[in-house]
Amino acid sequence: MRILRLILPLLTATLLLNGCRSAMVLKSQKEQQKQESSRLIHSLLEYPEQQELTASLSISLNGSKVNGQLRMRRGRSIQISASVLGLMEVARVEFLPDMVVVMDRVHEQYSVCHYADIPYRNELGLDFEVIQALLWNRIFSPGSSDMTDAAARLQVQDAEGKETISIKDMECGYLFLTDGRSRLNAVSKSGADYTFRMDYTDFTALSGKWSYPIGLKSEIKVPDSTLDIAVKLSSVQTDRKNWPDRTQVTRRMKQVSLDELLDNAGL
Repeated sequence: MRILRLILPLLTATLLLNGCRSAMVLKSQKEQQKQESSRLIHSLLEYPEQQELTASLSISLNGSKVNGQLRMRRGRSIQISASVLGLMEVARVEFLPDMVVVMDRVHEQYSVCHYADIPYRNELGLDFEVIQALLWNRIFSPGSSDMTDAAARLQVQDAEGKETISIKDMECGYLFLTDGRSRLNAVSKSGADYTFRMDYTDFTALSGKWSYPIGLKSEIKVPDSTLDIAVKLSSVQTDRKNWPDRTQVTRRMKQVSLDELLDNAGL
């Protein structure tokens, strides 16, 4: 009995100590996972050091192909143009922080609209910041340009394989699939009557350690309609170039509504 009285307290103390150690290890693992998740989110929210990106592009829109140019100046302008035989520009879309400008040079018309006028703008939260993030291969939280605020809305989900980690915007419902490092592989969002997805492929190393996808494929499904856009980039550069943030329209060009411009262009 004396031996039992000596052993039992020792066994109890050992079990309690092991339990405390296990709890501490579990707590430490959770803290480490939380820190790693935070680092991953912030690394994907941060933009690269480069302020500009220009490239030649080939666009396939529901099977119809056209060539053109992409020019982006971070925080200021995104310009996408289409040309014939790479010589004559026929159309241009400019995304500016406060407006969208669409030009039809064939019919010498242009339209100025706001992001609120874009179809499914509210469902997708589209504004300049969101479109910029999509084209710069960054994650985002619509309505927030502040990194701390955006990070608070984003949460790392379960990994979907060894090379894929998902991050969800708990407020707006966007789901981002990443490689667990600094690359965004896909972004998607769906609602009662629409689905949106963009995939990024063929990452190419640019200046520094930054890799950028030269393949972008987007699909938007709405009732009775599907829009497929595939973009292939080439001659991608990040050097500063001399181009205006906003293209000046000529006096010959007439301002019309966006619907009228699209109707005249047969879109």
